[in-house]
Amino acid sequence: MISFKKGQKFCFVGLVTLLTTNVMAGAVDLSGWVVNNHPGPGGSNWVVSGADNDTVLQTVNGNPTVFFDPVGNAQGTSLSGQITVETTGDDDFIGFVLGYDPDEINSAVSDFILVDWKQGNQGSFGGTAFEGLAISHVTMPGVGAFWGHDTVPPGVSEIARATNLGSTGWADNQPYTFDIIFTSSLIEVLVDDVLEISVTPDDAGLTEFDNGSFGFYNYSQSNVRYAGITEDVVPDPEPDPTPVPVPSTLVIFLLGLFGAGIARRGK
Repeated sequence: MISFKKGQKFCFVGLVTLLTTNVMAGAVDLSGWVVNNHPGPGGSNWVVSGADNDTVLQTVNGNPTVFFDPVGNAQGTSLSGQITVETTGDDDFIGFVLGYDPDEINSAVSDFILVDWKQGNQGSFGGTAFEGLAISHVTMPGVGAFWGHDTVPPGVSEIARATNLGSTGWADNQPYTFDIIFTSSLIEVLVDDVLEISVTPDDAGLTEFDNGSFGFYNYSQSNVRYAGITEDVVPDPEPDPTPVPVPSTLVIFLLGLFGAGIARRGK
């Protein structure tokens, strides 16, 4: 005989709900995020807005700047939203930092990941910054290293360029949706629902990606808006990066058991 106590019924309903309902991503309140600026001209001006404080506009053309969550520990989560450069002036860097710790942009020794996207090729600081979307490992930040990237560490060492956007710059006043997955063993970047970057620690010569904060990044580019930012939890892909769906037959079987228990209690 199968029987259910009152508390057990609610636990069972909760289990069925968990099996049949997707967890929704939550809006990110950016009002508690903080700014780090690289020394030099320009500075930055990050202005938070939106009903849920989930949007921020950076208005200043200046040296590298990071707007990040000081709480850190972003591994195991994904960050999504929309990015738009709301000007036709300049053609420089927009993007993101992952695994960032406070003031790492100014530290002599750092360990974080940079995803940056430049609109056009441009020579400066003794090197050329190439248009396109790329991912790099930052170990010794400097204005020149952020500009031209490096082929080998230390510095801002490029790991990979995007599959489709690796040599394509962003367009003025064009909204792009983005999704960034960040775990200790995998980083993935999607633009407009297309997977552009997928790297492992081995690709960067690391044993694992360092934990730390999500953040937004601008360099020499004004009027960049990050809008509708949401965050969600993702499983670490080790050992199997492919999620296994719960079979519908299992849900039906559990519901059948639950119904049988209710019928017996009615008798």
